[in-house]
Amino acid sequence: MKTTLFLLGASDNEAQSPSTRERVRGGVQVTTDFAGVLPILPYVMSDPTMSAKSHTVVVGVHEIELARNAQVNLFNLVGDADSSAAMLHNIEAIAGRIKPARLFNPPRHVFRTSRSRLPQTLADIPGCIVPRVEAANPGNYAELRTVCREFGAWPMIVRARGFHGGEHMVLLAEEAQLGSLEGQAWPYGGIFLIQYIDARNEQGLNHKIRVVMVDGVPYVRHCIYSDQWAVHTSGRSILMDRDRSLCRREEQFLASFRDRGLGEYAAVFREIYQRIGLDVFGIDFALVDGQILIFEANACMSFVGARYGSDDRYQYLDNYVRDVRRALKKLLVKA
Repeated sequence: MKTTLFLLGASDNEAQSPSTRERVRGGVQVTTDFAGVLPILPYVMSDPTMSAKSHTVVVGVHEIELARNAQVNLFNLVGDADSSAAMLHNIEAIAGRIKPARLFNPPRHVFRTSRSRLPQTLADIPGCIVPRVEAANPGNYAELRTVCREFGAWPMIVRARGFHGGEHMVLLAEEAQLGSLEGQAWPYGGIFLIQYIDARNEQGLNHKIRVVMVDGVPYVRHCIYSDQWAVHTSGRSILMDRDRSLCRREEQFLASFRDRGLGEYAAVFREIYQRIGLDVFGIDFALVDGQILIFEANACMSFVGARYGSDDRYQYLDNYVRDVRRALKKLLVKA
């Protein structure tokens, strides 16, 4: 494994005021958390083989000093194209100056995963549905009503730019419900209008499958069931923690999708990988009438974390986490 510098930094909305600058000469450990980054550093730094050759660089805080003709790899960890455009351009400039042996997750490819650009990135892939998305910047409630009317797809999701995990996101069935947003501040800091496609199954449940792409190979990670329209990892506690039959359903689905589904949809995942062009990223989707309904695809999803819950009900997920971890380590060590 070549020496690898993992680059991350503040989003466009986060303040970064370093009081000192550090040179990267040895192992520089940085514990600062930033929004919109690929959260793999805790795993990388916990592995003796990888950590011995890995250094964390906070752009704007750490200076990079390398020996002449040094051969290093760079791994761009910034994965949110919508909230970190300036940082992505900075990392692109660093890569151009250093000329690494390999640049993982090139910033210019991250822009392909912007919520508003993704429908164009993944357009016309057989077996793949990507809802319509438009970016908007209303300055007041009247402008919000106008952009929603012009979007014209009811029901629609209104989502704040640069937020994840369901924060600042609502589903509006009709225009009359827009009034619920009039007194809130977040719709006027940049939003996305997203076409809502009903993905409920015969039991009235929604589901979200996560597949992780590592070096072009898909790995299934989880399938969360929910009685809420917006399905998030934290939402396990809403329904699945109370209904073990859904845990068994997830366990059975994951085994089936790993053994057969990944092969059945191999052409779709291959095309998604080729169009996005990132080394490591996640795809969140549902299966609707045999087609993949894309929710998002980007490089700021969590997939190498530990088991959920305080008991062993999700122990079956450990094998899928290990699969992704092995793939990630193989990618880094061989480079």
